[in-house]
Amino acid sequence: MLHTEARTSYERKTSGLSPNQDLLSGRTRCFVRYLAPVLFPILGFGQVSLNPGNNIQQVVNQYPAGTTFTLNPGVYRLQSIQPKDGDTFIGAPGAVLSGAQVLTSFAQQGSLWVVSNQTQQGQLNGSCDAQHPECMHPEDLYFDNAPLLHVQDLASVTSGAWYFDYASQKIYFADDPTNHTVETSVARSAFYGPAKNVTIRGLTVEKYAIPAQFGAIGDQYPGPNWIIANNEVRWNHGNGINLASGSQALNNYVHHNGQKGIGGNGQNLLVQGNEISYSNWAGFDIGWEAGGAKFAQTNGLTVRNNRIHDNIGAGLWNDVDSINTLYENNTIENNVGGGIQYEISYNANIRYNTVRNNANFASGWMWGAQILIMNSSNVFVYGNRVDVAPTAGNGIGIIQQNRGSGAYGPRVSANDLIFRNSITYRHSPNGTSGIVGDYNVQALLALGNNWFDYNAYHVTDPTACGWMWGGYETWAGMQQLGQELHGTLDTKLPVWP
Repeated sequence: MLHTEARTSYERKTSGLSPNQDLLSGRTRCFVRYLAPVLFPILGFGQVSLNPGNNIQQVVNQYPAGTTFTLNPGVYRLQSIQPKDGDTFIGAPGAVLSGAQVLTSFAQQGSLWVVSNQTQQGQLNGSCDAQHPECMHPEDLYFDNAPLLHVQDLASVTSGAWYFDYASQKIYFADDPTNHTVETSVARSAFYGPAKNVTIRGLTVEKYAIPAQFGAIGDQYPGPNWIIANNEVRWNHGNGINLASGSQALNNYVHHNGQKGIGGNGQNLLVQGNEISYSNWAGFDIGWEAGGAKFAQTNGLTVRNNRIHDNIGAGLWNDVDSINTLYENNTIENNVGGGIQYEISYNANIRYNTVRNNANFASGWMWGAQILIMNSSNVFVYGNRVDVAPTAGNGIGIIQQNRGSGAYGPRVSANDLIFRNSITYRHSPNGTSGIVGDYNVQALLALGNNWFDYNAYHVTDPTACGWMWGGYETWAGMQQLGQELHGTLDTKLPVWP
């Protein structure tokens, strides 16, 4: 065995390198491997530049917590990133994280096209409507950025539809792929994991095979205090964004996601300045969960200055033991389900929102209300501008059913105050406001301490039964019951801009 110095000299000679070259390369390797991740942030070099083709997770693993990663323009495919505490990810204009792979190898089987060796198979979740029987599968097939209908069997494949034979690992579709971009979603989520204080800004996040109720950003269990700002989040199968305690979704464009736009739970969430639109193309049952935004088990949620529109499902929905909620200055319109729904929860202020043209289905009882309180107590609804379409929907309603007790007491509709709202019915007798129940109704009406007053109603027929207090009531009937004693009624329908 050579002595260390002799061996080093021998290796220099046989390598063809000068002693200085070898010494420099060795030190450089040591610095890059061990010291750079520690010293770069201290010395002010804490920003790491990324390009398409980089394995982002490998790069993140090489740097300490609190590093800033800048994604240069281009498409980063099949990246699924688990940040460290305090990491920041900033997208330059044109930086796209895509969960889909491009398909280029096609065979023909009769009238159908076939792609083989498709091994992806994600977690099943959800309840589907009748027209979308495979919505619980998170995989999608896109033709020129538009998802095709996922059908249950090979016989159902026609133009605009596709079938995934998971057993044989084959995808079938009918449309000719020539001169089209064909993609299938593979990666589950763009960002996930328990890290805290993560910032994600300026990225486009699309086409992730994220299951229902989880987010392409955040997945199922995101860490606390994430700031998700100024991103475009689109064409993901489940949710676009999922939030945990202390997190903020700010000024994002969240559209065309398969189930809903934004969701979350925990304490002190802020959802502000976002546009949330065109969700639930995957066809989840809107009574199960779908639409613009839905939150559960929150304490201190604020939803402010958002535009939530044209979603297949409810616009804005809280459910299950939420408390201390504030919805203010949102515009919620043209959603297939109700506008605002506050369900089996407590203590909320719903104020200064514009809520119109929601619920495009025949709306009996108080279902399909622009603002609906369901078995929730201590809710103040005021200063809202509510507009009911000529053919469907209701105004502001309270419903009580047998929903048991929750984290903060009985789940009943009590101490709810509806006041100083502007409520328009575009075509009487369509549209009602008031209270209904199918459980403990006498206590609800007599002892619930629920009040409608100081509201201004604009209707086409002032003699119609446009109110409910257990059953249908006229304006005079409501006042005889002690409701709307200071309210007003006229036929002056406001003109929308």
